[in-house]
Amino acid sequence: MKMNKFEQSSLVESNKESSEISEIEKYLQPGEQTQFTTEIRKIALIFEGDMTERVSQIFNWMGSLDLKKSDKVFRKRTADQIVKDGYITGCTDAGLVFIALARASGIPTKYVETIDKIWLRKGGSLVQGHVYAEVYDEEDKSWAWVDPMRRMIGTQPIEDGQIVFKEGLDSWSIGIKDFESLKAAFDEFREKWSVQEELK
Repeated sequence: MKMNKFEQSSLVESNKESSEISEIEKYLQPGEQTQFTTEIRKIALIFEGDMTERVSQIFNWMGSLDLKKSDKVFRKRTADQIVKDGYITGCTDAGLVFIALARASGIPTKYVETIDKIWLRKGGSLVQGHVYAEVYDEEDKSWAWVDPMRRMIGTQPIEDGQIVFKEGLDSWSIGIKDFESLKAAFDEFREKWSVQEELK
């Protein structure tokens, strides 16, 4: 049966809406690293208000975590473990805690891994990138960028000289569980990116 243009347009709009709904539902779910444990749920109960207010409250709560350098736990802890340990080691840990608390408080939130453009051009053994999040604003019906490490909303990776590598539920869901898997994934991306840059 043939559809007229109006019916086709309605079908496209309907598919778009259901795809957006499924994306929103997906990013309300916990990942392996961002489980809704008893501790995470308990903390999330204190956040209230609209999306911006809850994000601000999560940022304030995250100020209670210390910052320590420790390569031995890099990408190996869950959000719950980070909260219980009382410290973050950098942007990944900050991202995981923020994402777990945001989702547990009802905000659809994406984990976003980015790579530094300077590193993509120069390479080297010390990979450079940054972890962001995207939160869904129910009022605006749009996604907003968040930098959990710097506790800022509205900042975008491109403004910081970053390129989006992958998005998912958390670091483990995109296949990065330690420094070795991070380096391998970034090196592979860099090879493909370099070829595309040469073709421009």
